[in-house]
Amino acid sequence: MKNLSLIVFLSVLVFSCNTKPKMLTKQDLVNEIDSLEYQIYKSGEELLDNRKQERLIGAYKDYAKKFRSDSLAAKYWFKAAQIQINLGESLNAIKTLDSLIANYPKNKLTPSALQFKAFIYDDRLGKIDEARATLDELINNFPESELVENAKAYKETLGKSPEEIIVEMEAKAKENKSKE
Repeated sequence: MKNLSLIVFLSVLVFSCNTKPKMLTKQDLVNEIDSLEYQIYKSGEELLDNRKQERLIGAYKDYAKKFRSDSLAAKYWFKAAQIQINLGESLNAIKTLDSLIANYPKNKLTPSALQFKAFIYDDRLGKIDEARATLDELINNFPESELVENAKAYKETLGKSPEEIIVEMEAKAKENKSKE
């Protein structure tokens, strides 16, 4: 009887080790993403279910890693970073944006990813030097981007209080008005 139990146990063990996990297809991942997005955003449910948000981040990243050449991959990296910010995961969001930037250096979302990364460094982490360097990367690597002027203006406000920014804006407005 002992030998029979051992044989059954070993058979189950061998069988379970040989069973391969189901590989998700591109369509499986898109369906999962669509379902989670609906559950989180469109169903009227508030963004309070962190488990669903974490699952959605995972699905976005899985898709982007498995289907790197697909047009949705960069977009999914960006969306994952947005959710990570909602969850208070600033450092993870930066890592996610770094993946987008590294994998898609010429993508139309890359300048936005750099600007978002600078914002996280500035607003969420208080790392002004890193924010400035990230904005410089955007300005230098994407001089034709529509975000460059915004990045330059943003760079001028780094490290300043809202009051200082308002005073400077009012002074510039007066200066511009006097020139007219």
